[in-house]
Amino acid sequence: MNREINIVFGASGLIGNSIFTLNKKNKKFFFFSKTDKKFIKYDLNKSLTKFPFKKINNCFFLSSPRILEKNFNQNKFKQEYYWLKNVIDNIKIDKMIYLSSSSVYIKNNLIGKTKRKCEKLILKNKNKFNFYQIWRPFNIVGKAYTNSDHFHNYCFKKMFLEKKKSYTFFGGKNDKRGYSEVKNFTKILMKYSKKNVNLIKNYGNKNLITFSQILKIYNKKYKKIFNNSFNANFSSNTSSTNSIIGKKNCVYFKKRSIKVIHNYLRESLSEKKL
Repeated sequence: MNREINIVFGASGLIGNSIFTLNKKNKKFFFFSKTDKKFIKYDLNKSLTKFPFKKINNCFFLSSPRILEKNFNQNKFKQEYYWLKNVIDNIKIDKMIYLSSSSVYIKNNLIGKTKRKCEKLILKNKNKFNFYQIWRPFNIVGKAYTNSDHFHNYCFKKMFLEKKKSYTFFGGKNDKRGYSEVKNFTKILMKYSKKNVNLIKNYGNKNLITFSQILKIYNKKYKKIFNNSFNANFSSNTSSTNSIIGKKNCVYFKKRSIKVIHNYLRESLSEKKL
């Protein structure tokens, strides 16, 4: 293969956009999306017989249904397996770089079930690649608000965009998460993509924060903007923890989660001119 070709499937997502920001001037990178017009349009539900590349160096497979309630209700996450299979069956790939999820560790999770199935598909077909790299990121936060039902985004939407005075959230107020910034994860992803190694790695932050702590941070800004307090309730009295702590083969993000949330909120409010 004379010309280096790097393909990003799922460029419209949080991490896909971050890779684009780092490599948009790199003529060796090609970005594909089903919906976003700033990228090359391609629908992985369709045949790849007319796909412009039959052989590629690095395949960054990030395609996945967005984390939204409607996608859970319709169980659209199964689509990801068929998209991945379509790519593996029809394109010769030197290095497969797959974005899995921390949800693989959660029992009976719709996303986790599909992600585990996709990981197994890659391992089953590992002889088709020279190398494979599988990443399981925990709780990645964008620079500012994006439309997803992850708690930090969903809470921002209800409080600052929909301007609700109260809301009942899924989960428990003492649920714990360790948050990492997307820009840092993308740099790590790109760094390892240059290595000719097989790997399965976790990425995340060992420093945890509760949902109630996030709400406290948000509520300070909410009071200043709307001259009122937001009343939050939760559907569960029990708590859960989604954390990289205790996992093997890890790369850690070391900034405090509370700092990540503060930065995210500041940028989100600025972007939305609130």
